[in-house]
Amino acid sequence: MAFIAEWFYENDFVTVQTSGSTGAPKPLKIKKQRLINSARMTLDYLKLQKGDKALLCLPADYIAGKMMIVRSLVGSLNLFATEPRGNPLENIDDEFDLAAMIPLQVYNILNHPDGRKKIEQIKKLLVGGGAISVLLEEKLKDMDNEIFSTYGMTETVSHIALRRLNGTERSPYYTTMPGVTISRDKNDCLVIDAPAIAHGTVKTRDIVRIIDKNKFEVQGRLDNVINSGGIKHNPEIIEKKIDELISDRFIISSVPDVRLGNKIVLIIETANPQKYISDDFKNSLIGKLPEFERPRDVLFLESFPETGNSKIKRKKITDQAIAQHA
Repeated sequence: MAFIAEWFYENDFVTVQTSGSTGAPKPLKIKKQRLINSARMTLDYLKLQKGDKALLCLPADYIAGKMMIVRSLVGSLNLFATEPRGNPLENIDDEFDLAAMIPLQVYNILNHPDGRKKIEQIKKLLVGGGAISVLLEEKLKDMDNEIFSTYGMTETVSHIALRRLNGTERSPYYTTMPGVTISRDKNDCLVIDAPAIAHGTVKTRDIVRIIDKNKFEVQGRLDNVINSGGIKHNPEIIEKKIDELISDRFIISSVPDVRLGNKIVLIIETANPQKYISDDFKNSLIGKLPEFERPRDVLFLESFPETGNSKIKRKKITDQAIAQHA
């Protein structure tokens, strides 16, 4: 594996590729010590021990996969690697102390008859790299293991905060890792100071509500805010309100409109749009959303464009949907 060779090379840094979900992917040089510090934070926080068994089922081209390798090296974990795919546990029935997955992998696993059992065989599961739907969170909330949503990015060397998704410690808020300080800028976006893992202050584009010095709630991305008829809308907030109505992947976006400037649209990933053009579905949307938040149109794509590590590309989705329905 190329990353293993790079890790043991004499340089004091590694090159990491950003995901490209909000722009063109770019390489970053990050000091190995920052990866080691991040690994130790996670190992200590999750109380992992030497000899524990970890599963690598994410691409090692990106930070999430690389950090699973680094945690295993730093913590002397036994790392089991499998091909990164939609259902990484399809041919695996082992128990693991730690694994990291994207939400789509967890969703695919749970769609199999023995999916719940397999998820519960992972003592501590980190879920990140994309939004976790209300429906998926409902499926996870009563499981007997420990499942966390992660908040982080390449610039912070994986996660700087975790949110418990199940059990008595389930929470809507992210709790920062030790040594991480948070604040907001003038746009209510999260600002991170984590000197052990990040070079300088990291200014994000994520709109947040800070609960206390260690807790925050993510409300959406500044880049995605829609100005329709002079009213600013956070699409992620609208998405949460209607998540339980839609079984397929979807986004709230906007298209140019003569009267409103931009009008809100719902874009759904499906090869079978019939179920979403019924009056029942339209009435369900009306019941969940105030008039100014309701999509003016519903558009469909058979497949959402994604980055190399399976994050959806919102702008490309919107552009393709507009072109397809022009």
